[in-house]
Amino acid sequence: MVVFLHGFLGAPSDWDPVISLLPFHCVACELPGHGKTPFAPSWDMPLRRAHLVGYSLGGRIAAEFAGTHPERVLSLTLLSAHSGLDTETEKQDRFKTDAKWAELLKTLPMEEFLKRWYAQPLLSSFTPDLEKRRKHSPAALAETLLHYSLARQKKIDMKQVLVGEWDLKFRALHPDGVVIEKAGHQVHLENPRAVADIIRRRVL
Repeated sequence: MVVFLHGFLGAPSDWDPVISLLPFHCVACELPGHGKTPFAPSWDMPLRRAHLVGYSLGGRIAAEFAGTHPERVLSLTLLSAHSGLDTETEKQDRFKTDAKWAELLKTLPMEEFLKRWYAQPLLSSFTPDLEKRRKHSPAALAETLLHYSLARQKKIDMKQVLVGEWDLKFRALHPDGVVIEKAGHQVHLENPRAVADIIRRRVL
């Protein structure tokens, strides 16, 4: 069994292109504060033991879960996940940035927020399906963004993170990462076949 965690603003169906290429039984979970899932201060895997795959925020949550419950994780595959900030100044700056985004979630129309979010250089190489992202609760997203902020994350030792060829920031963060060709930060959406091939090899 393989369990998938999407990123911030994402949805379980983001994994459909990857899952369609895998011969395993797969479960794509909804993160707290997304869709119909209310905000929660923690996440628990719906299975006793499974292979765990997470992208971006979902990758950070997956990595923290694996660190706390290693006996429940058969393998861990992380995509475009940040291992953590080094200094208190970096953490303070990041929290200020996340607080600004949270305020925009509360004050802007969702359409305008999505436009600004996906205009960020890190995400600008690919625009995902925005229809499913319009269905989230802005208030729940804001709460999730602040609670699960990178500023609050402890440093995590991440190995062989999948990073997009065009994602220079995360390639620098993970010099030993597995580079996914023809992809930016959203590797599972931009090159699902390459991602599926790696997951298949790790799970078999």
